[in-house]
Amino acid sequence: MTADRDLGSEARQMLAERTADLQAAEAANEALRRANAELRASRAALAASEARLRLALGAARMANWEWDPIADVVTGSEGREALYGRPPGSMRSAPEVLAAVHPEDRERCAATIRRAMERMPGEEEFDAVEFRVLHPDGSIRWLRSQGRITDRDPLTGRALRAAGVTFDITQRREAETRYRVLFDASPFAVIVIDQATFRILDVNTRACRDYGYSREEFLSLLITDIDVLGDEAAIRARGRAHKTGERTQEFEAVHRTRDGALRDVLVRVEGLDLGNGRVTYGAHIDITARKAAEVELRRSEERLRVALEAGGLGAWELDFSRRRTRWDARLAAILGRERVDAEVANEVLSRCLEPADLPAVQEAFRQAMATGGDFAAEFRILRPDGEHRWVRCWGRLLPDQHPGHRRMAGVVADVTEHRQAEERQLLFMREMDHRAKNILAVVQAALRLTPRHDADSYAAMVEGRVSALARAHTLLAENRWTGADLAALLRAELQPFLTAAPEAPEATRILLEGPALTVAPQSTQALGMALHELATNAMKYGALSTAGGHVALGWEVTGEALRLRWEERGGPPLAGPPPASGFGTRVIEATLERQLGGTVRRDWRPEGLVVEAMLPIGTIRAR
Repeated sequence: MTADRDLGSEARQMLAERTADLQAAEAANEALRRANAELRASRAALAASEARLRLALGAARMANWEWDPIADVVTGSEGREALYGRPPGSMRSAPEVLAAVHPEDRERCAATIRRAMERMPGEEEFDAVEFRVLHPDGSIRWLRSQGRITDRDPLTGRALRAAGVTFDITQRREAETRYRVLFDASPFAVIVIDQATFRILDVNTRACRDYGYSREEFLSLLITDIDVLGDEAAIRARGRAHKTGERTQEFEAVHRTRDGALRDVLVRVEGLDLGNGRVTYGAHIDITARKAAEVELRRSEERLRVALEAGGLGAWELDFSRRRTRWDARLAAILGRERVDAEVANEVLSRCLEPADLPAVQEAFRQAMATGGDFAAEFRILRPDGEHRWVRCWGRLLPDQHPGHRRMAGVVADVTEHRQAEERQLLFMREMDHRAKNILAVVQAALRLTPRHDADSYAAMVEGRVSALARAHTLLAENRWTGADLAALLRAELQPFLTAAPEAPEATRILLEGPALTVAPQSTQALGMALHELATNAMKYGALSTAGGHVALGWEVTGEALRLRWEERGGPPLAGPPPASGFGTRVIEATLERQLGGTVRRDWRPEGLVVEAMLPIGTIRAR
């Protein structure tokens, strides 16, 4: 019984162990089934991923590659050879790849490979090169290949493997070519700079031509190297001062070319954000010739202004189609009006003319417009203060591209003084005619009344009186017949008698004293004749007939009269008035009393003759 119990216990234990082994086997099988399922899923996902990658690479015309430089074996994704226009499996080594590159770009690609292989450990940078390939159909495609060393010998650092991608950039290069053609075709210089560093990033062909630098030379410069400001802070301040928009500026600058010449440029810039930094796209228009022309224009305008001012001319411009007028400051002064900086209606200028002269001026304008000839007219203007002025106006039609737009420009001169001078000249001629007749009448009277008892004495007396008339005439002529200074007249008439006595050479024979006074032309000759007769009489019979005699001649204005006083001293004693009036007395009466309307009083004192005349100042003084 005991043995049977032991045997049953062992059987149960064995059954339990086998059951556990079976359960473990089933669990392992289940785990294996799950692992297989996951593996199949991973393989499916990988296949899908590879399919998507192939689709992506194909759509992007891109392929990846690997290169074993030791064995010189090149592998890659499907379509790699197609990018080169070559059949699959035809590019398994580096020489075969280089053979597919355009001959002009082949050495540059080889140099890129050599440079990548020479890099030291730790310099695992991407190397890239862009190149052309020639397809069998004759088309040229642009490719870009870039990669890096992915595996090195741990002992020597020698490159064991490289990997990278190659993709088609033909569309980008064509777009860049179109951009470059348009960029270089710009009629003005374009300079692109880095806003942060002021480094020149790109220029077009016109910039190279204008500044004398090659493109490579330009790209080694900063904008401060060509801008005469030469200072970054000053350039930024100028830009801020000339902002025309949020990111736009416009200003004038002076730039230095490669040979050191200075050029004036108009700069229009636009700030652009390219993602990896902000740049400034600047159009630089050479305005040196324009600035020189502006300077010359200003000089020409200044010369014209000086010429107009020197000639007293005012400038004007009429726009007949728009009925507007503009005039300058000089013409405004002639018109007695404020300067017009803006255009005004033509009627404003018309109202400046004397109404009686306006029809003739308008007719002259119509004639000039109808014939295309010049306009010229002389007319009166009425100033706001009521003064009338004479002006002479000249004008000429301006050439214009628009037939309906007719303008005329010209100048105006104030000829009032000229007209007054002409009027004075006319009056002068009339006065001269009148005076010539008077002088001839006076000379005739002098000839008739001068005593003829002695031929020599007669001739001397006639010559002295005619000389007195001539001296007065000379003074009036020197003053354009506007009058004569009284002191100068008296001095001229008495000059033949102003001699010193031999025994007193410093003594003055005739003393003159009186205020300044301008004598009217009609009174000059009368005063001259009268004073000549007084001096002649003093020389013959009075104070001037002896060595120690002298005459004091004074004058003053008292109220409405000129008081003349002739006083002789030191001559022969006088017993009284002469028994009869001589020629000199008759001349004084004819001139001072009848011609000038004055009164004459004579006093024959023992010590000498005193003559005092009171003459109306209105007749004597020049107006």
